[in-house]
Amino acid sequence: MNEYLQRQEAIAMHLKGVKATAISLKFKKSRKWVHHWIKRYKNCNGEADWFTDRSKAPKTVNRTLSADSEQMILLIRKELMHEKMSQIGAISIQYECFRRDVKPIPTVWLINRLIAKHGLSKEKSVHKIPKDYPELFVHVHQMDLVGPRYIKGDGRFYSVNLIDIVTHSCYVKAVRTKSSDEVVNAIASFWKIHGMPDAIQMDNELSFRGSNKYPRSFGKVIRFALSQGVAVIFIPMREPWRNGMMEKFNDTYQKHFLKAFTFKNFEALSSQEQSFIDHHNKEHRYSSQGHKTPNEAYALELAPSFYNGIIHLPTLKSTMKIPLTKGCIYFIRYIRSDLKLMMSGEVFIMLPDLKYSYVVAEVNIENHSLVIRQNDEIKQVFSYTIEAIDW
Repeated sequence: MNEYLQRQEAIAMHLKGVKATAISLKFKKSRKWVHHWIKRYKNCNGEADWFTDRSKAPKTVNRTLSADSEQMILLIRKELMHEKMSQIGAISIQYECFRRDVKPIPTVWLINRLIAKHGLSKEKSVHKIPKDYPELFVHVHQMDLVGPRYIKGDGRFYSVNLIDIVTHSCYVKAVRTKSSDEVVNAIASFWKIHGMPDAIQMDNELSFRGSNKYPRSFGKVIRFALSQGVAVIFIPMREPWRNGMMEKFNDTYQKHFLKAFTFKNFEALSSQEQSFIDHHNKEHRYSSQGHKTPNEAYALELAPSFYNGIIHLPTLKSTMKIPLTKGCIYFIRYIRSDLKLMMSGEVFIMLPDLKYSYVVAEVNIENHSLVIRQNDEIKQVFSYTIEAIDW
């Protein structure tokens, strides 16, 4: 007997004076079920389809915000804009509504519609990623060297910025120069407190690569990462959006830190960096990770391996050399009509069928080989002798 027939027979028994308990035993249903259908039958006033299912959706859908709600959202938006390190998007506004016990809580799309209505929408990125662009690792840290920037009366500085693409946890370190020692120290500091990834991804900045004169010697940044079992990835030249999460974070760093505060000197800026890092990792929410903050996302991850701070950590006065014995370095490149693969000042000619596509050039330190892959398929192999230059 199907559900509809059970409901009809249950009411027929009720009309004959059978008690609810007996009806529930017969159909193996709860007394609550019996009383629900008795109530439905009485309220339907003889409607023929009283026993059918009814939609549980609300009879009216609230597609508008009250004037008070609109004003509250705009007020929260204004307050967030004045909090120099805070996000100002719909997700952050909604969480502020939770914190302030605003009822009813507005949906993200309603907040976005209100923001657009008042001309407060942010511009969207126009970059599109082709489907054949290779994704090599899941757990990656992206890195960039921002600058030069200037402090009035105190000169030039740079910032080594890192972000974990899994948790969005960030790290920033202001440095006076673009030296590889400064960069390695910043990486080591991040890996001490946050743990190490499978790979670190960066652009083709010379401080990251090493030397144009000796391109196969590879510099301290590469050597340090490989010494810790972390692969190194270089994105295509002149395509900064391939480090997309890093580029977006750099914009946050610029707007909510460098432009938000006035620093009288380099030391004052350095002393405020940790406050910015802590605020970002504790307060900023990302839709890509279910509106979690970096700290909340990090708490859900498996325990990482941390840099122990003992081996191969250079300092500005150190003469310690970092050996280059194993690991892989990946150069992602787009092959144009000239079939040239440009890599650290060297040129390799690709096969014709690789024209107008992305390839991965993998330098294997142990095998002294350069392997060209497209969509995980080996296309070419070159001998690649590593130069014996100490760093």
